[in-house]
Amino acid sequence: MFRRILIISALVLLSWTMAFSQKKPDFRVWEDSLVNLRDQVMAESDETTRLALNEDFMTLLEEVLQMPDAFKYTWDSVKNFSVLASPDNVFKIFTWYVVKNNYDIENFGFIHVYNDARKKHVLYPLYDKRQNIDYPKTLVGNHNRWYGAVYYKLIPVKDKNTTYYTLLGWNGNNLFTNQKLIEILHFNKEMTPIFGARVFKNYTEKVARVIFEYSKNATLYLNYENQEYLVSTGKYNPKTRDYDYKRIRCDMIIFEELIPMDEAMKNVSAYMVPESSLNQGFIEEDGKWVFQKSVRGSNPDKVRPDFQHKNRNYYSVQ
Repeated sequence: MFRRILIISALVLLSWTMAFSQKKPDFRVWEDSLVNLRDQVMAESDETTRLALNEDFMTLLEEVLQMPDAFKYTWDSVKNFSVLASPDNVFKIFTWYVVKNNYDIENFGFIHVYNDARKKHVLYPLYDKRQNIDYPKTLVGNHNRWYGAVYYKLIPVKDKNTTYYTLLGWNGNNLFTNQKLIEILHFNKEMTPIFGARVFKNYTEKVARVIFEYSKNATLYLNYENQEYLVSTGKYNPKTRDYDYKRIRCDMIIFEELIPMDEAMKNVSAYMVPESSLNQGFIEEDGKWVFQKSVRGSNPDKVRPDFQHKNRNYYSVQ
């Protein structure tokens, strides 16, 4: 408690100093203060104090983001919370997490977006509501029904009328499983954030977001990158006794397929693990994400020779 009082007092003193010493706020100083406070949150062993410090962090971040020119700041030195900016300069999204004593994860965040009608930037706080969401894969809702995660990648895609901001995120979830998400964020006419959208085609489920849940001891690869994958030409090759394939190179969301460690546990998330040799993906087409069941990802920087057929040498008994 005494350490918390010292931290709050130091931050209040810093705010007074900033207010009276210069006309424009020094966001680098504020960034350092926030990073230090976030370190305190992560290092604190007592849950009650940890959550109280997190409230202080959220309050301070809110105050900083409401300062003049705050939206222009890049936050390029942040390591212990996530800051993503949309390439079209419409919004920034801040996300972070707190670990509970039972190892459940609670996520928090802010969306900082320009509201043209109000002629100013507006803040939307994000509180993790996933424990109260009955059908998380199909939910489409505003920021008050946020399925929490810490986002590490932002990919905008656009159809005729709407820009969908695809977010790749991580959620530590609980003692037994981690989650990774493909989340969709867009804005209505009032620039209110909406999470979830039916932009996934040919997927195994009709979803508004994709949620991968897997064993706590595993690491799932989920990223957006330029890759090569194979598609059938539809032409049968009598030499290979198979259909010919051609390589397609494009930007795509790529991830490992999850398989059960034991077939008897195939519906238990804590026993699901990624298989690195089985890749799947989503490719953007006209503002939609089209599912590819089998993707053979490769290093795009490595030059690969064209395929050459070689006759098989079959073993024969002499």
